[in-house]
Amino acid sequence: MSSKIAVVGSINIDLVYEVDEIVQEGQTISTRDHHLFFGGKGANQAMTAAQLGADVTFIGSVGTDGYGEQALLNLQRNGIDTSSIRKDGLTGQAIIQLSSDAENAILLFAGANHNVTAEQVEASRTVIEESDFLLLQLEIPMPAIEKAIEIAHGSQTKIIVNPAPSHALSDQLLSKVDYLTPNRTELESLSGIPFNEDELHIACQKLIEKGVGCVIVTLGKQGSYYFSGNKYGLLPSNKMIPVDTTGAGDAFSGTLAVALLEGFALEDAIVYASDVAGFVVTQKGAQPEIPEKYRTNQYKFAY
Repeated sequence: MSSKIAVVGSINIDLVYEVDEIVQEGQTISTRDHHLFFGGKGANQAMTAAQLGADVTFIGSVGTDGYGEQALLNLQRNGIDTSSIRKDGLTGQAIIQLSSDAENAILLFAGANHNVTAEQVEASRTVIEESDFLLLQLEIPMPAIEKAIEIAHGSQTKIIVNPAPSHALSDQLLSKVDYLTPNRTELESLSGIPFNEDELHIACQKLIEKGVGCVIVTLGKQGSYYFSGNKYGLLPSNKMIPVDTTGAGDAFSGTLAVALLEGFALEDAIVYASDVAGFVVTQKGAQPEIPEKYRTNQYKFAY
């Protein structure tokens, strides 16, 4: 694959604590186990796309600490171009509680991710202009996100935004987004309509009216609901038994970009992305090694 993907986003070290249940206010509990994984929503997206064969360049920031060096080496080992990554301050961290039923609660320390600026993105303008897709999330400051979207929109680079963590997005920004991939909570926040499966169409339509090209709502084991132009509907996913749901949405977005670049029809790209995300939740950590059978040239649809 010669197609290029630019990722502007976050890089974290994930400190994962396995617990019987998510801790409550005023409660002290013991953990069953502890792991250190590579994470950050941007890095998760980049790693998925790179493992599936894309030519990926990352724009972001890590710290000058040991965690930063480890994170850079991890990206480089997987063929990701890190020349647009700055070193500044302390590397971002995510403190994750992982419950016995595979749900999670995450405490973020932005660290160097908070230092990603519009000026840094502007300095890497050519990277975005020469890419086929731009992947974004919301774990870095909004001015950097807005600048990246401005550059991509101006150069006709397709834009995928995973609106997580949930954050208000202006109508002007939304009007430039080609693919928006919210989960239930994020859809409710962006549309202003309380989540209801019977009103998915209405909530998505509201975002389409704001100018979003395609809305794809990730619904976990229920699959994905999409709305694009006059086409919409619920698409299935493999019902995997989850071990760790961290990074599932990131894997979905990274896979979606690769599938669309490979010429998959939209519906097939969404099902494929759901299946890769389904595999990710069966593994611990947000950046597991993706088996060969999920590569685009080997993937077999189950339907």
